[in-house]
Amino acid sequence: MTAACPACVGVDAAVEAQVVEDPNVVLSVPSLHCAACIGTVERGLLAVQGVADARVNLTLKRVSIRTRLSPTELIATLAGLGYPAYEIGVAKAEPAAGQVSDLAMRLGVAGFAMMNVMLLSVAVWSGAADATRDLFHLIGLLLSHRLRFPYPSQG
Repeated sequence: MTAACPACVGVDAAVEAQVVEDPNVVLSVPSLHCAACIGTVERGLLAVQGVADARVNLTLKRVSIRTRLSPTELIATLAGLGYPAYEIGVAKAEPAAGQVSDLAMRLGVAGFAMMNVMLLSVAVWSGAADATRDLFHLIGLLLSHRLRFPYPSQG
């Protein structure tokens, strides 16, 4: 980067000399499940000397920590708080291609079934009677219960 004035050239060099490796650590904490867990983990990590910031993502069950400490020290701290943690890399933070296509397929099947059940329900609401109404109820029941997928393993 070029500076506008000669005095800023020395400042830019000093700033670049302070840049070190990435101080962010991302840990997986699978036992997180509520707001109290988030508060306990964040307060516990912020109380440790050398931790600049700690943020928990409850959806991903991960904690991002800005620190100069090693991940093993942070894992030991979290274990002391009652939350076993595991180190993950940034590359592992993104879902695998197979998981994305599996989720997209599940969403497509759910959308297909939902639209068909809705159309059958409109026919029933419009005044379908007796055998027709019972048949539409049965088809809607089959669509909603037979197209379910088992939950993926949590392992």
